[in-house]
Amino acid sequence: MTQIFAAPGRYIQGYQELERLYQHIAWFGQRFLVITTQGRLDSLRQTLALSFDNPELNLRYAVFEGEVTRAEVQRLFLLQQDQGCDGVIGVGGGKVLDAAKAVAARARLPLCIVPTVVSNDAPTSALSVFYHADGSYEDVLFHARSPDVVVVDTQVIAQAPVRLLVAGIGDALATYYEARTCVQGYRDNFLGLGSAQGGGKATLTSMAIAELCHRVLREDAVQAVRACEQNVVTKALNRVIEANALMSGIGFESNGVATAHAVYSGFSELGERASAYHGEYVAFGTLVMLLLEGAPAAELDDLLHLCLAVGLPVCLADLALGDISAEELHRVAEVAASPQQTSRVEPFEVTIREMLAALRAANDLGEFYKKGGSVLVTSDDQRPASAISKG
Repeated sequence: MTQIFAAPGRYIQGYQELERLYQHIAWFGQRFLVITTQGRLDSLRQTLALSFDNPELNLRYAVFEGEVTRAEVQRLFLLQQDQGCDGVIGVGGGKVLDAAKAVAARARLPLCIVPTVVSNDAPTSALSVFYHADGSYEDVLFHARSPDVVVVDTQVIAQAPVRLLVAGIGDALATYYEARTCVQGYRDNFLGLGSAQGGGKATLTSMAIAELCHRVLREDAVQAVRACEQNVVTKALNRVIEANALMSGIGFESNGVATAHAVYSGFSELGERASAYHGEYVAFGTLVMLLLEGAPAAELDDLLHLCLAVGLPVCLADLALGDISAEELHRVAEVAASPQQTSRVEPFEVTIREMLAALRAANDLGEFYKKGGSVLVTSDDQRPASAISKG
């Protein structure tokens, strides 16, 4: 059994850390290609330039055009070659970062990742998700190494819309549960894929990080969301940013993922109807996964209360799919239960019928909890707690 652990070469997180960017990447060389969106370039150009002696010489900018396609990566790669850059800096959300990873890998250049939101766990991973020009999923490209440097400016994260932080919490919430499923079943993680021996297995370290991620979210997520609503950085927000970006990133990549992400893939098949964020689907997918696995009532209760407390979806209506048709839901279940999806790592065969049942049960349970219900019972009465409270 081969165990493989992956992490960025260096992870730096701090308030106004972008103002010290150059000292973290000086070893790359003298000229850097910054890949970002036009909006981020307009808002952060001066901040990015602060730590460079000669920013007009040191920095070259390439505006990301909205989708991680083969053609877009090729365009950005040619820009890098034309400019003779020594390193790549990706500044933005998940798609920008995935594009920067692909460009740096193709050019064999050092890479610095600068997330401006923590809505998912993309910043530290060694993979890029590719899409077709119409936005539909194509495939995943696995890179030979993790980002060399990740710089997280907590002030920038605190200024972003709070829904993005919450979506990142949703993505991170799945980390422990999916890691547990993969580790207990000796499933492959995302490392070593494509080798003759297949993928690697998790380490004790990576599982401990997944467990810590879960603990931080349970203890700090509510405070962190409230701090972000006020655009202020507190110790709780600082810890949750680390959980979303670093712990969840290492946790999913070095342990593996399971049904929660398969459910996301299922919803993504709905095209324009799928308007929620990745982490929002994953949060609901985590509930689906726990029901599919027959998790204890206390674990379901814990997950549902945390989701409700921070504003994560717990039912289809929360995903703007309250009117989903039977045919659409069946399509979601069909994709999520596919042998090509990560639901295959479960310790039992996941059938379309079982997936459909779990989706419906999760929706019902979420609606039940939004009305004040609970699956827990009290010690002095075996009726559901919600029934007790209502007399």
